[in-house]
Formats: sequence, C-alpha cells, structure tokens
Amino acid sequence: MAGSGRTDRGVHALGQVATCGLPAIHTPEILRRALNFHLPPGVRVLSIQKQPEKFHARFSAKGKTYLYRIANTAFLHPMEIGRAWHVPRPLDLRAIRQAARLFVGKHDFASFTSNPGYERESTVRRLRSVRVTRKPGSLLEFSFDGDGFLYRMVRNLVGALVKVGQGRLAVADLKKILAARSRAGAPPTAPAEGLYLVSVRY
Repeated sequence: MAGSGRTDRGVHALGQVATCGLPAIHTPEILRRALNFHLPPGVRVLSIQKQPEKFHARFSAKGKTYLYRIANTAFLHPMEIGRAWHVPRPLDLRAIRQAARLFVGKHDFASFTSNPGYERESTVRRLRSVRVTRKPGSLLEFSFDGDGFLYRMVRNLVGALVKVGQGRLAVADLKKILAARSRAGAPPTAPAEGLYLVSVRY
C-alpha cells in the first residue's frame, strides 16, 4: 500500500489517497463497507476506484490542496481542541494577505521546510494560490494549492504569516527570508493540529 504522502502526528486528512493491489474478487462497494467495518472510528474510506496498474497515489499526483485553521479568539472553543491553532492575540488580516502573495508562483522554499531525513533533489515548488479567509467566529482559514509541497512547508509558511499578522515580522523581512533559502533565520513552525490535507489532484 502507498499513500499520496506522509503527514505528521496531529495532522488531519480530509482527502487522503492510497493505492494497493488486490485480486478482483469483490466490488469496490463491498470492499469499502468491509474496510470501514474494521477501521478505527477516526478513519473512513469514502470511495474506492479501479485504476491502471501503473497508477501510484504519490508519484501520479499533479498537485495538492492543504487547509490550515486558526482560532483567532480570546479562548479556544472545546470543539476546536486538536482541530485548530489557538492564537488569542489580534492578527492583521490585511498584512497577512499581502505577505501570502509573496509565496504564489515558483520559488525555492528552502527557508520554509524542515529536514525530512532523506535527500531531496530540489526545494523548488510552485504554489498556484494562497488564500486567507475569515470565517464566522473569528476562525481564519489558510488555503494552499500547489504542484507539490516540502516536509512541513505549509506549517512553516503559516508560522511566518502569523508573525506578520502580529506585527512581529515585516513583509519586507519575510521576502528576505524567502530569498535566503535557509531555515536558520525563519520563524517557528505552526502546530500540527490546524493542518488538513484537503485533496490530491491527478
């Protein structure tokens, strides 16, 4: 079995994709019901599709969309525990959106990745869009759509954007950090609990 990518402990997946080879004994619907019967409550198979033998959940992927949720409230609602990063201090949404535009396009994101424990050919990735929206209840949602992502890249980007929103980092400084291609001078990583893999594009 192979997944479309690995996620850190505490990260959520709304649209994870996995491939495996099975004999054609049961229909996809029967397999789906059987798997969901045996899986723990926190994991559910939403659909099963037959694919060509060469299809691979990770290597056939053309892009992914991630969502990061921040509860920008005085106190964290109990239903959001483990599902959002609680940032009680006010955030400047205008400054965050201005900073987020720096990341759109093709860049070397070496300053915003952590060591994955293996050799990488390149730290260059292309982000198609970065959107920041405020939802009811002072919930902020950061949506990242890209052709590929580095290890902890989204969490590192969000950590930097929050520093901008708090007025502790200027947009010009963030631009310099991106150009430096070094993790050493970048802001801390955002917690895992607010991150969601939304979908994988093929």
